[in-house]
Amino acid sequence: MSIRTSLVLSYLALTILLTLGMLAGADWVGERLRENNQAFAEEGVKNITHANLQISEAVMKKHGEFTVEDTAEDIARELTYILGTKKTFDYAVLRRDPKVRRIAVQNLMTPDGVAGYTDLLDIHGVAVLHPNRQVEGKNFSQWKDEFPEMWKLVERSFTQPKVAGYYSFLDRENRIREKFMALARVPGTPFIVAAAVNIDEYFLPTHAKIKNAAEEVKIRASQAIGQFAAEMDWKAKIAGLIIGATMAVVGLLFGMFFADKLSHPLVTLQQGVKEIGEGNFAVNVPEKGAREVVDLAHSFNDLGQQLTDYIAKRDFIRDTFGRYVTREVVQRLLESEEALALGGETREVTILMSDLRGFTALSTGMTPEGIISLLNRYLEKMIAILVDYRAVIDEIQGDGILAFFGAPETLPEHPAQAVACALAMQAAMEEVNANNAGEGLPHLEMGIGVSSGAVVVGNIGSELRTKYSVVGSPVNFTSRIEAMAGAGQVLISEDTYNHVRGLVDTGEVLKARMKGIPGTVTLYEVLGLGPPYNLKLAKRQEALKPLPERLPVHLDRIRDKVVVATLALAWLTHLSETSAVALFSGELAEWEDVRLHLLEAGGRVLPGRIYGKVTALTPAPEGLTQVTVRFTSVGPEACQKIREIMGQV
Repeated sequence: MSIRTSLVLSYLALTILLTLGMLAGADWVGERLRENNQAFAEEGVKNITHANLQISEAVMKKHGEFTVEDTAEDIARELTYILGTKKTFDYAVLRRDPKVRRIAVQNLMTPDGVAGYTDLLDIHGVAVLHPNRQVEGKNFSQWKDEFPEMWKLVERSFTQPKVAGYYSFLDRENRIREKFMALARVPGTPFIVAAAVNIDEYFLPTHAKIKNAAEEVKIRASQAIGQFAAEMDWKAKIAGLIIGATMAVVGLLFGMFFADKLSHPLVTLQQGVKEIGEGNFAVNVPEKGAREVVDLAHSFNDLGQQLTDYIAKRDFIRDTFGRYVTREVVQRLLESEEALALGGETREVTILMSDLRGFTALSTGMTPEGIISLLNRYLEKMIAILVDYRAVIDEIQGDGILAFFGAPETLPEHPAQAVACALAMQAAMEEVNANNAGEGLPHLEMGIGVSSGAVVVGNIGSELRTKYSVVGSPVNFTSRIEAMAGAGQVLISEDTYNHVRGLVDTGEVLKARMKGIPGTVTLYEVLGLGPPYNLKLAKRQEALKPLPERLPVHLDRIRDKVVVATLALAWLTHLSETSAVALFSGELAEWEDVRLHLLEAGGRVLPGRIYGKVTALTPAPEGLTQVTVRFTSVGPEACQKIREIMGQV
């Protein structure tokens, strides 16, 4: 096929494609309009239905309340005529009296069936007559713990002529429902008429009818919208075909004209393109003809070298950015391809590890989208700080971050830089939590460990996948330090402390034993860093305060993140925001992980959990042992409870 024919057919094909595109666009627009109208109609029906449901619920609940109260008062008046003249009452005789039972014990009906019942009790809470004869003779007070709201209503009826109100209960399907209860005193007697209904029996049938009607409206609206959309789609297609046919004729004429003007010079270019396709980038074509054709030929002649340079550079950049993400590393690789080789070197670096405390428990009940949003907000702030302090971010695992300072580029003050970065990250948590609170998200607490040492740093992996990372025992050591750090705390190793001794403001000094590390290690809590960084953490109440009386707690022993035993006999004697002292009966080991549950006076476990490590064990009187626990993670509810207790000391 000649170039001329190809160009003419190309114009014609382009016109056809444009026509098809117009038709497809018309279909797309029509479908979007139909969907939007459908969504608008459904939203309107939804809003109206919601309003009707609310109104009907309010009206029918009022109707039910009035019916129940009126029934109780009617029964009380009727019983007055029968029992008001008596001075003493034999409950057994009353229970055998069919007339009294028929009046006192009734079913409360709605158009759809039984909604509740009435019964008779005396002013001491004893059930005299009840639909369930097994309840007769029992005192309502025995259910006051299970139904405290109901018992309060019954108690009020002992001294008030009329009482009404709601209480909650679980039905057979374990759903929380509401009962409305009205109590009316029988004048001249020691009796009280009680009427109770499941209040939703008055409005749920109406709700069902409203919802059915709403579905019918949605179906009719959908049918009408669909019919209108089909009519408009047909009209749009007819118009598109007419416009497309006109464009095809015009395009064909223009195609024939331009094809004639371009076909001859392009024959030469066609041959050159063939040679380029065969790998001959040195091909040249005559630079003659129209100005545009001359420019095209000139550009074509330069194409070979440009393609060679472009492909080489593209492959280099693709390989580089596919294997590295840190800016310093990328810059180094762009300057030298030799840096892509596998291998490493021994360097003195400072490693930083951070982790959110209790994040798994905090995220329980959140949607996956909510968890990702919460993590992204936190990581965005932390990563920005790490980049500002020239850290190389090695890895992000969930809510944990591993970064290092001092490679690939030399950073003479990398220990101070790492400690300053850790303090800045802890200080930034206040802003993160302020934003979380504004959107109803959980309060986050972070622990950070920092350690310096000699590691192997470089390209680790294979030719298919490479990572710029650090390897060595200091990495594992930093992980152990991070696990020891409490919420809002920065802990550094002795090596790091020796580098920043003249700058750092320290708090607690820990002597700890760690798995896989012989002997005792010394860790330093960092509270601030002097010039030129001038960073300081907000103060916490860390001094242990004696409690006026022992507070009962449960202690869970944790091994490899699994609870292996629970010490039920334990009491707090001293408390601060970061640690506690307790007496217990049982066995614990130093530096063992534990979880504390605060208890109410009745023994019920309070919401919120506290995780910590055992730092000291000493014998105590009464055959007990005294334990000091340093908190590593405190949940929001537990943190609030600790502050309440501390405020009372």
